[in-house]
Amino acid sequence: MNNIIADILKEYKDEIIAFASEVVKTRSLTCQEGEVASLIAGKMEELGYDEITIDDMGNVLGRIGSGDAKLMFDSHMDTVVVNDEQLWSVPPFSGEIKDGKLYGRGASDMKCGLVASVFGAFAAKKAGLLGDGAIYVSASSMEEDYDGDAVKYLLNKTGLRPGGVVICEPTSLRIATGHRGRALIEVKAEGRGCHASTPELGKNPVYMLRPVIDCVEKLAEELSKRTGEHGSVALTNIYCTTASNNSVPQDATIILDRRLALGESEEIIGKEMDKLVEGFDGVSWSFCDIPGVSWKNTPFVFHSFLPAWEISPEHELVRNASEAYREVLGKDAELFKMGCSTNGVTTAGVFNLPTIVCGPGDLAQAHSRDEFCSVDDLVNAVGIYARLCGLMTR
Repeated sequence: MNNIIADILKEYKDEIIAFASEVVKTRSLTCQEGEVASLIAGKMEELGYDEITIDDMGNVLGRIGSGDAKLMFDSHMDTVVVNDEQLWSVPPFSGEIKDGKLYGRGASDMKCGLVASVFGAFAAKKAGLLGDGAIYVSASSMEEDYDGDAVKYLLNKTGLRPGGVVICEPTSLRIATGHRGRALIEVKAEGRGCHASTPELGKNPVYMLRPVIDCVEKLAEELSKRTGEHGSVALTNIYCTTASNNSVPQDATIILDRRLALGESEEIIGKEMDKLVEGFDGVSWSFCDIPGVSWKNTPFVFHSFLPAWEISPEHELVRNASEAYREVLGKDAELFKMGCSTNGVTTAGVFNLPTIVCGPGDLAQAHSRDEFCSVDDLVNAVGIYARLCGLMTR
């Protein structure tokens, strides 16, 4: 089987790299992924996928094979913005390949993973590795700002419940068996605005938040002292509503990024926040519910509570992924826990589907200047995914 896969990778290597370059060249900010979605759907059709759909949230879903859904690969199509284009040594939308690296915004996070999944399922079929069951490849939308929401829509809309999920985020092809969750929380103080020349007539909400911020800092210290895997909290934004720069604001808000450990439910965090604001008149909190509109013009509201998750190293999906890695690369895979969030918050955290994260590229390159993905990583990922498809359908 290794020889068959190796031959297919050799035959399609140039096409894989060229398509990855084309995808990187194509801009696809969050909720603006339409052009890349068309590229992905077109390539799936060219490669002979059995079914290709694009839903109202803008997700592309391809299927190879029939019967029970044995495995789904998921990669998001969107990227973060480039605010420092003039400082890049390689233009961020050039898709340039230099010294064995493919450069550009999204190369690592996570367009090379997406391309690898599209070709991986195809390579499995071409190599005759697929047994009974179907392989699904999801190119999901708007992950960068709305983690997991588009995949939640996809799973609810289709009823798809695969036996395993691979999130193709960059891990340098290591296998991640879980990560913390994340909640965004708004803490708001309602004051009383007035002219700045007579501040005694108003009630400054920024001052009202000062003791609350002290409590946030204290909570952060308490969380950091917990042993083992634990949550954290950080104040990430502060803003107010004011008539002008010579007015006392009428309200002020801080945003908290609360990273979640396993078992930290909405109820548990809710009680924590109730305690945080207890005794402060005019101060309230809520989980952030953020409205948006997909590139397909579908409105949605993102509820920003994303559970933590993990999978046992002994689970069939982890063992098969480790075997696929070993067969393709000739060495043992490294298992680890991620520090950041992925669409796994939905597949594993909400739907309890067996999930791992494994993809080409270095996570340190994500969102960075001169972002790149190793071409070798890209091609090897195709091989690993193809072999995993075979192992999951045997």
